[in-house]
Amino acid sequence: MSEVDVEPSRPQQGSADQPPSENTVFEILSNERRRFVFHYLKQQARRVYLRELAEHVAAWENEKAVGELTSAETKRVKTALHQHHLPKMDASGFVQYDNRRETVELADAVADLEVYLDVVPGVDVPWSRYYLALSTLGLVVVTAAWADLGPLGRVPDLSCALFLVVAVFVSAVVHTYLNHSQLRLGSTAEPPEVRER
Repeated sequence: MSEVDVEPSRPQQGSADQPPSENTVFEILSNERRRFVFHYLKQQARRVYLRELAEHVAAWENEKAVGELTSAETKRVKTALHQHHLPKMDASGFVQYDNRRETVELADAVADLEVYLDVVPGVDVPWSRYYLALSTLGLVVVTAAWADLGPLGRVPDLSCALFLVVAVFVSAVVHTYLNHSQLRLGSTAEPPEVRER
């Protein structure tokens, strides 16, 4: 399971290309295969042939090296990319796909788009839920201290506030270190979802 976080790119001055809307970005990247396409094109930062793209996407999907793929595995992905995914990405302004030459590259409007995935392996809790739980706990602690309820009623308000600030700060530092540097699409050899399997 993953959640997508997008930092929209700003169009360059003088460029007629407008970046796709946030809804379009979420729609395109809601599909794992299209996320793999975006990851590979972002990583390569050049025009690539469909065959090359299909091999890498198939390798990630099948958890194999490119050299270990069967022709059927590559063909299945190539056909799906050619007939469905790349035309959809092209129509939304995400890529420029030449179906006659079978070449594809990221559109200028999304080349600088930063996309982060909150990959949640196994039974781990996604960061958004972690922060929600931390906020709820903080609200309970502050309310109990303020209303002099239970053992927290004897704890000074300043101590409660200091504890919460430190907890949020440490969580944010750990979150930033673990996620945004490692789980950005196009920043590593393999997509985040593949590395977390």
